[in-house]
Amino acid sequence: MSSGSFYFRDNPAFTGGSPQAIYEELWERGRRQRLIQRGIIAGVCLVLVGKLLSPAWGVFLALVAAGGDVAYHWWRRAALSVWRRGQRGEQRTARVLRFMLEWRGHRVLHGRSVPGHGNADHLVIGPTGVWVIDNQAWDPETEFAVYGGKLFIGKDSSSKTAVRLQKTADVIAGLLSRELQHEITVSPLLTTHGGRLPRKGLTGNGITMLRAYRLPGWIRSHGNTDGTRLTAEQIDAVTQAAIHQLPIGDHTIAAR
Repeated sequence: MSSGSFYFRDNPAFTGGSPQAIYEELWERGRRQRLIQRGIIAGVCLVLVGKLLSPAWGVFLALVAAGGDVAYHWWRRAALSVWRRGQRGEQRTARVLRFMLEWRGHRVLHGRSVPGHGNADHLVIGPTGVWVIDNQAWDPETEFAVYGGKLFIGKDSSSKTAVRLQKTADVIAGLLSRELQHEITVSPLLTTHGGRLPRKGLTGNGITMLRAYRLPGWIRSHGNTDGTRLTAEQIDAVTQAAIHQLPIGDHTIAAR
C-alpha cells in the first residue's frame, strides 16, 4: 500500500513513456475515427428509420444513436480515470462507502496505519462484521480470472497480493481481538479500478475482488459464517478499538 503522493508531476504516470501517457496519445489520435464512426451510426439510423417510419423519427433516433455513442466512450474513459491519473482509487471507494454504507449504521475508517504492514485503505465495521479494503488500479487491457481456486491478474497469479492483504487482515484481527478480549474476524476485499473484471467480481486465493460500486451490496449480504450480526453497541466498541489500535496513516483520504 503506497505511502507516496500521486499529485506531483514527477509521478511516472505523467512521463512520456508511461502506459498512461501512451493511452492519452492514442486516445487523441483516435478522435477522428470516433467522429467518423459516430457519423456513420447516425447516418444509418437517419436513412433506415426515415424510410421505415418518417423523416422526423429518423432525425430523432439518429441524434439518440449519436448521443449514445458519445455516452459510451465517455463512460469508458471515466472508468479509467483513476488509472490514467496514476492513482489507486482510494477517494473513489471512500465516496462509495460514505454514501452507501455509513447512513446504514456502518462505521468506515480511512487510511489507517497497520503496524508493520503499511496502511489499510479502508476499514468497514458493520452488522455483518469487519472488512479491510485495498484499492488497486490496472490498465484497461488487464484481464482477471480464477483457475483452480487461484486468482490471476493478467498472466500472473495474484498470490503475493492475496498473501499481503490476508496478512494485513489477520494483523488487524489480532489487534482488535486483543483490545476487546474476544475473537474478531476481519475479511479482506480487493477493489479494482480499471481492467476487465466480470460484473459480479471474482474470488480466489481467499480474496474477493470487486468493483467499488459493488462493495456496499457485498458487505451487506456477506458476513460471519455462523450468521451472527453485530449490534450497534458492538459496532461502536469495535470502531473505538480500531481507532485506538490503528492510528491515522501517513496519508489521509477525503471522501468528497
